Amino acid sequence: MIISPKNQSLLLTNLKEESISEHTVVGIRTWHVNLNPRTMPSLGFAKGQIPDKSNTASNSKGNSVHVDWRGPFATQAGALIVEITTDKGLKGYGLGGGGAAGALIIDKHLQHFVIGRNPLDVEEIWDHLYHITSIYGRRGLVIYALSGIELALVDLCGKILDLPVYSLFTDTPQLQIPAYATGTDVEYYVENGFTACKIPLKNGLKEGEKGFAENLEMMFSARDKIGHEIDLMADIYLRWDVDYTLRFADAVKDLNIKWIEEPIPLDDYAGMAQLVEQIDSTWIVSGEHEFTRYGFRELLRWNAADMIQPDVSWAGGFTECLHIAKEAAEIEISTWLHQAGTPWGLHLTACLPMPCMAETFGPSRNGVENELYQKLRPVPSNGFFTLNDTPGFGVEIDETLLDAYTVD
Repeated sequence: MIISPKNQSLLLTNLKEESISEHTVVGIRTWHVNLNPRTMPSLGFAKGQIPDKSNTASNSKGNSVHVDWRGPFATQAGALIVEITTDKGLKGYGLGGGGAAGALIIDKHLQHFVIGRNPLDVEEIWDHLYHITSIYGRRGLVIYALSGIELALVDLCGKILDLPVYSLFTDTPQLQIPAYATGTDVEYYVENGFTACKIPLKNGLKEGEKGFAENLEMMFSARDKIGHEIDLMADIYLRWDVDYTLRFADAVKDLNIKWIEEPIPLDDYAGMAQLVEQIDSTWIVSGEHEFTRYGFRELLRWNAADMIQPDVSWAGGFTECLHIAKEAAEIEISTWLHQAGTPWGLHLTACLPMPCMAETFGPSRNGVENELYQKLRPVPSNGFFTLNDTPGFGVEIDETLLDAYTVD
């Protein structure tokens, strides 16, 4: 099942010979940005300002919350913009993660092995960076940072060759990509042309039977609002265990749920495999928080997911996620990228070997997203994203805008 990346023929390898002039990396800059501070003001903990939880029920009982996605490394608050400049003045942009800690890894270590290199050697650079950080990396924070670097290099590849990124990797890109919306305002999403909606369910084990009933109510209510022609999914964010998930799947089996996402803790491959084996009514999916081809090989070896969800900004970048998707396709497991509705994710989605949709956070009735967020999150029209032929990922960002949204 396992395919060596060296045996995967990517068009980029052949296109290197067509470059008119050789470019050399001369600089790397990073910005730790909070992409949506107005709706999530507590996500960017500037200078140690940590929310007071002394009055929470969990603290008063001496229990810890099962998973807390807030904090400086969260999806939005820990976003890391990476800018790589060549000696010819071209700039490539990538989106990574890890916030200020990810920026420190790039500044103090990784940049020294990128400066002076040709961006078209992106896969060779990736392999070297992964190797030299393997004694303290391999997963998590380091791969967040490496993803941002890799995406900026791939952006430069497109700009150097004057081609959109998707055309560097496939001759048959999917340029019209159906979108699904993540959020709770499902009626509004359907009104805006979405044909699939994913609902985050916030209740987990610590909320007990009352929380279980509320989770069911959310799903039944959503299905009632959108009808049975619209796909409906549930995102759990690691809050359940195997028994809870089995009970939930049985309770909603008549709702025709498309998938249950990340129901149990990440390292419980055996538990995920049990869910995949025992639940026939819906997909059990995972991978949003898995890293590199090596982590996904373990997930697939266990048969621990019916579909996988690497994040192009976290799992290792564009070329790494393409390797992951191709290996999964060899055993007929499809890839639906986590938060694919970014310029980077959409170009990758256009190249994936099996059909899928692109995730986007559902449209807001109140229009609260900030200017930087809007620039980095294309808006689908009538439920579809459309890719154009702008070189690279089509990302150009005014540095004053990045400075304005930098987390202090």
